[in-house]
Amino acid sequence: MSDEKIIVDSQNRKFRIPNPTRLTKPPEDIRIARISSPWKIYFSMIGTVLPAFFLLYTSLFIIVGIMDNNPIMTLSGSLCSLPLLFIILRLYRPRLIHVKLASPSEKGQYLHPLPSGGSLQTDMKTELKRYIIRDDSVLDLPPTNQLWFVFISIVLTGIIVSVLFFSQSTELFGVLLFVIIAIPLWLIGFSLPVLAWWGTSTQSLGLPTKRRDAESWLLAGMASAFPAFIFNSFAAPAIIPSSFPLWASDLCLLAISAPFCEEIFKGIAVALFLPSIKGPKHGFQVGFTVGLGFALIENFQYIGISLMGGPLGITITILIRGIGSIPGHAVWTAVTGTALGWLVKETDFKTKLEWYAKSWSQDAVDFIEGVGIDFDGDGDLSGYDGSDISFNSILEKNSSDPVKTNSPWLLLDSSGKIFNQFEIKDFPKSINLSNDGLSTTSSSLLPSGIMPPKSISAAIVLAILGHSFWNATSYLSYFLPASYGLGETYSSLISIIWTLILIISILFIANQLLKGIKIIDSNNIND
Repeated sequence: MSDEKIIVDSQNRKFRIPNPTRLTKPPEDIRIARISSPWKIYFSMIGTVLPAFFLLYTSLFIIVGIMDNNPIMTLSGSLCSLPLLFIILRLYRPRLIHVKLASPSEKGQYLHPLPSGGSLQTDMKTELKRYIIRDDSVLDLPPTNQLWFVFISIVLTGIIVSVLFFSQSTELFGVLLFVIIAIPLWLIGFSLPVLAWWGTSTQSLGLPTKRRDAESWLLAGMASAFPAFIFNSFAAPAIIPSSFPLWASDLCLLAISAPFCEEIFKGIAVALFLPSIKGPKHGFQVGFTVGLGFALIENFQYIGISLMGGPLGITITILIRGIGSIPGHAVWTAVTGTALGWLVKETDFKTKLEWYAKSWSQDAVDFIEGVGIDFDGDGDLSGYDGSDISFNSILEKNSSDPVKTNSPWLLLDSSGKIFNQFEIKDFPKSINLSNDGLSTTSSSLLPSGIMPPKSISAAIVLAILGHSFWNATSYLSYFLPASYGLGETYSSLISIIWTLILIISILFIANQLLKGIKIIDSNNIND
């Protein structure tokens, strides 16, 4: 029999061994659950940002080596980059799951051989089906109250160590304690606020999200920091006139160069996900996460440098970046992401994008098979053998396909019960949107929130201006008082007060944007 094989042992005894059940296509309505492990993604995030940060500097060696015509430096940078790149790709490789489903059946059997060896034994007759599916498990994040509690605890720990550090009676103990906790404080301080904002935005938006998608957005944000770093390190200083005084050069770098290149590159990172963005709310989520990924790389560097300032320096940096700079990067990129989301709501644009992607895929298959490689595995080199790609057929499909909102993956708590961490609180539904995407409700700003512009150019300009205002005023809040002779103490005090104003402002804007983006649901605008 084709589904069995005969084995003969040394005593000439014959054994009939069934072959393992063949793989089949999984059904459309399959539902898969896994035990929640919310902190797993945190360690995965740290495991990614460490090699990504060092990859940034090894790639810098490659560029400097090319610019200086130094092959040894270029080769050294390349050799150091390869293992780091391998680690990142290894962490984010596609995950496949082997599903074995045994269903009661009178025509079944008690023992099912498995291809990996061994067998699956059941108490009753069952029919076994095997599927290979992609791991599309939902994003599983720790509760936001836990994240913010740990963040506050870290800040309080830093304050306590600072008091011990600067007190004469406990100075030695404070120094020893800081030496012990410095590295953990650095690692937790740069990463935990990002996870906290990630959890806050995810819970607020209420969009069920695949973990692999969310990790891709975060990784794209980290990657966007590379070209921004190169631009700020080489191109920007070369553009600024050498006749400028030092303060003017610094201001240009902070207020013009950094906001421009960073928001552009972050916007490009968001645009890479245009084929998968479903609408403005989803675009906001993608942009917010990309911004968090960018902030993750920045945080690692800035908080690491602040270690040189002792426990007080690192504590202040963790606090300011945790509740100010991180949501700032996320909000500015989310504005761009929302505009891109409005763009993909247009059926014609979505159809063109899909048509171009499929056309390029077809051309790629034709090219690869044209050079003698059987890419599609059909036994010939005839090129693309699928059905013709018609723009009108794709348009008809996109116009008629319903939006799928249910995810086949579920999360189970420790007791085995299904829970949904994407549930959001109800909000008023008496809000209307004008054609430009702005709220036209007569209620106050607080309950309705605000919506970013629909225009992509306006969104990018707004993101750059917001970023520029933060950087410029932060720099001038200390420079101007010091220039007018107020002294270091008063200048620092003014700078701290202004920083607090900026933090409160960005938190208010972030809160209002998160509220405003929910208006989309209240007006039955599908994402």
